[in-house]
Amino acid sequence: MFGLSSYKSVLELRDYAKKNRMNQNQADLRSAVKIAVIDDEKFQPYSNLKSYGYDITLLHDISNTAEVSGYDIVLSDLMGVGAHFDQRIGGASLIKEIKTNYPTKIVIAYTGARANSAEAIAAKEYCDHFLKKDEDLTAWSEMLDAYVKQVMDPYIMWLNAREGLLDQEIDIRDIVKLEDAYVRSVQTQDADFKLLSQVLSKVNVSGHAKGIVQSLIASAIYSLILA
Repeated sequence: MFGLSSYKSVLELRDYAKKNRMNQNQADLRSAVKIAVIDDEKFQPYSNLKSYGYDITLLHDISNTAEVSGYDIVLSDLMGVGAHFDQRIGGASLIKEIKTNYPTKIVIAYTGARANSAEAIAAKEYCDHFLKKDEDLTAWSEMLDAYVKQVMDPYIMWLNAREGLLDQEIDIRDIVKLEDAYVRSVQTQDADFKLLSQVLSKVNVSGHAKGIVQSLIASAIYSLILA
């Protein structure tokens, strides 16, 4: 019988990532996180960032958000992409749809155009970070390292997932049960999230909201986080 007296809060995971990262070097962290870049033109920092150890894949555009389901961080240009979505705001429409469908993913917008363009203004409403395309490599690397740490943090990952579930108006009682199962899975280093999967099958969560939790369960990043 589930009760608040035994409830495991995500607050118990606040220091988990910090302790976990103590045993990993920066190269391990960078190579563990899969990054997608959506750009119809040449992405100038690509070769250098690969040399820094980031696992980056180039995509010229996408026709469905499922195409980025296997990536932890998505970088998207704002111009020349998003043809299959809302062309009026280009890449901003991609960013909106990705964040709506995968709230635990980090989505970064960049552009070579004006920072106050219609596309940039729209993107800033949904993206996790915005920067100019011609930023130097130090700025790109420091930004990516900061978000790599977030992706490797089960506390932050659940906060993002929980926000997505609340946006879907899921009963808070079901969210609490899922949070409890998530925390127990992390604490017992169960990278398969068997308990969370069991609870997900029992609570009243379906459709897009169910997909939010399933994306957490399917994330390959947990095999390293919980190693």
